[in-house]
Amino acid sequence: MSDYEAPLWEQMKSCMRMLDTALLECKDRGSRMVACKARYYSVKSQHAFQMREKGFPVTFIQDVIKGVPEVNEAMSEYNAAEVEYENAREARNVVKKKLDTLREQYAREWSQAKED
Repeated sequence: MSDYEAPLWEQMKSCMRMLDTALLECKDRGSRMVACKARYYSVKSQHAFQMREKGFPVTFIQDVIKGVPEVNEAMSEYNAAEVEYENAREARNVVKKKLDTLREQYAREWSQAKED
């Protein structure tokens, strides 16, 4: 039996469980994104400082640093973590919207049952 064939209350309970899972996933992915961001900025600043000490012009460093393999890898990890977090947030929002729709349907059916 699919979710849509189940009684409305069962669908709501299933949706609430999915929302709990989605919230935990957002937390985990958000934590990973923050860690990747910190690593990226740390690696980037270390290399920028080294380049500055070697006499690179400051205006030149911001462009060249993106080509440093370690900085590029950290930036890629951060970007990937950010996309994963945004996907988890979007999934959470979809589940919230579905739950809201089910609650509205439940309220309509409940009010109709009271009138009958």
